[in-house]
Amino acid sequence: MARDTKTTLALPKIDLEEKTTDLKLRLKGKLAVDLADYLRAYAETNGQSVELDQLVPHMLATFIEADRGFQTWRKSAAGKTPAAA
Repeated sequence: MARDTKTTLALPKIDLEEKTTDLKLRLKGKLAVDLADYLRAYAETNGQSVELDQLVPHMLATFIEADRGFQTWRKSAAGKTPAAA
């Protein structure tokens, strides 16, 4: 059965030319399954397959940008302590 509605994800299409940073972590259980499914959904939605190490930093950045509590904290904490480099 063909889908009539276009799926959109919170994560926009990734520019594969961006510099990447190494990330090492282990996921298990439901989170590992969900992340594998998200990779498939991303590829289907954007017509572009990406590797996990390309996807996760963008997911984290999207999460951080959308976290209003964190943004409020960051604004109130500005100038109090130096940000980690």
